[in-house]
Parts: sequence; C-alpha cells; structure tokens
Amino acid sequence: MQFARYLLVGGLTYGADLSVFLLLFNIFGMDLLLANMISKVLAGLFSFAAHRAFTFGVIDAKGRTRQAVRYFTLLALNIPISALILSAMLWITSLEVVAKILSDVLLVLISYAQSKFIVFKRNEISHE
Repeated sequence: MQFARYLLVGGLTYGADLSVFLLLFNIFGMDLLLANMISKVLAGLFSFAAHRAFTFGVIDAKGRTRQAVRYFTLLALNIPISALILSAMLWITSLEVVAKILSDVLLVLISYAQSKFIVFKRNEISHE
C-alpha cells in the first residue's frame, strides 16, 4: 500500500511540475529554462510534503529539516544517477524510448528505497 501511495504522489508531482511549467512558459511567456527550474523546485517541495505526510505517515515536525536535507540531496544526486542508468539501458536496447522508460522504472524503485530507508527512516518518525 505504501508503494502505491508513493506512485500516486509521484504522478501528482509530475502533473504539478508539468502544469506549472506550461503555465509559466506558455501563458506568462517565461524563459524555458527558468520556467523548468521553478516548476521543478515547486514540484519538489510538494513531493517532499506529500511523501512525508501521505506516503510515509509522518505526523510531527520532529526531524523535518533533517529529512528535507536528505530528500533534496538525494533528489540532486538522482539526476546524474538517472543519466547513468539511461546510458546503461542504451547498451541493452537501441530504442531510446524503451531505454528511457526502463531507466525511469528503475529510478522510481531506487528513489522509493531511498525515501523509505534514508529520508523517512522508521526509527526517526512517529506514525498515526
């Protein structure tokens, strides 16, 4: 059930990211890279809060700053990890879209494990 909640929050995060990007870029005419950066930051903030409360059931403020530092550090580290996984998948298949999908699935599994065992460690949080 927790993994299903993780996937749901991930889908909502992606929707928020894309929506904010399209709003800033298409409606407000913001620079493409700036719109992307702002949408990623806002989506990351939403994702952290939603995973903390909904996915992992953290109900108190204790450790929030430490969790946020770990979450955003891992988020930044996952960018080059994603590129490495994609490169590895391209050795397996020459179909770029297939390689991208396979690498994204693997990264979702990795990021779930990171969130569960590093960011929101069970022994550090209170549950409902």
